[in-house]
Amino acid sequence: MRFSGTHMVKIPVFILVIKQFLLYYADDFIDDSYLNIYNTCKIAVMNRKYKEAHEMSESLDTRVKKLEDLISSLTNQLEEKDKKIQDLLDIEAIKRLQCAYGYYLEHWMSEEIIDLFADHPDVSATFVEGTYLGMEGVRRYFGRMRYASPEFLHQVMQVCPVITLSDDGQTAKGRWYGYGLISSAPVNDNLDPAYMGVTYEMDYIKQDGIWKILKLAFQMYYSYKPYTADSKKEAPEQRQSNNNTNLSPDIWAEYNTMYPSGYIYPMHFVHPVTGKETSENAFNAGLDLKPSPFLPK
Repeated sequence: MRFSGTHMVKIPVFILVIKQFLLYYADDFIDDSYLNIYNTCKIAVMNRKYKEAHEMSESLDTRVKKLEDLISSLTNQLEEKDKKIQDLLDIEAIKRLQCAYGYYLEHWMSEEIIDLFADHPDVSATFVEGTYLGMEGVRRYFGRMRYASPEFLHQVMQVCPVITLSDDGQTAKGRWYGYGLISSAPVNDNLDPAYMGVTYEMDYIKQDGIWKILKLAFQMYYSYKPYTADSKKEAPEQRQSNNNTNLSPDIWAEYNTMYPSGYIYPMHFVHPVTGKETSENAFNAGLDLKPSPFLPK
């Protein structure tokens, strides 16, 4: 493309005009632009600081709330752990109580045994012949052999406990096996024992921070005395009848629940897996139990 001389003159003039315009208004243009940018940035910074301050305030409240919730949660956890620890201590104290009973029973230490029971109107002790009520009944049973002979030996191991504490931790129940022997006197200088297997269903109560026996229930499964040439052979029922002359329960047992009756002493605890009641009561209802051999004639 070719340009005429007139065109060649007009283009430089236009450029010069634009240049002069820029030079003349440049300072104002630049100043206004920077001012606008400055003001915009200033407003943005102020808005940001306000937002940050607001967020910081909200964040502080949130953090305080979280700390309060955490403290509350930890407090609850500590209370739960304290209760679990106390439960374990209570269970150990109950085990000690029951085992002490077994050791005192070995030589029929009457006063020590009686002192294991609580001073409470619901105290009782149940044995094969019947139930002794109150501390008077407990003392009547255990006090009848206050002066047992040195040859007397009654070892009953207290084993296999299942202990259940109440929700408030002030009462408890326990089931134990008892295995051992009883020997009143040697025969021809030899031990003449009767072997026994029993179940205990116990009620305990805490009084002034100390666990005591509230109810003792003794279910004898068998009392077996091996026959020897030195011992007279007689039926267990006959031996029991011969020995009941100094027994005086407040409530006599109605039925003979010893082996081989099949009777299952009711359990205080539910099934540990299913949480259901166990079936011994239904089973016992179908048994044909004989009258107790201890009933007065």
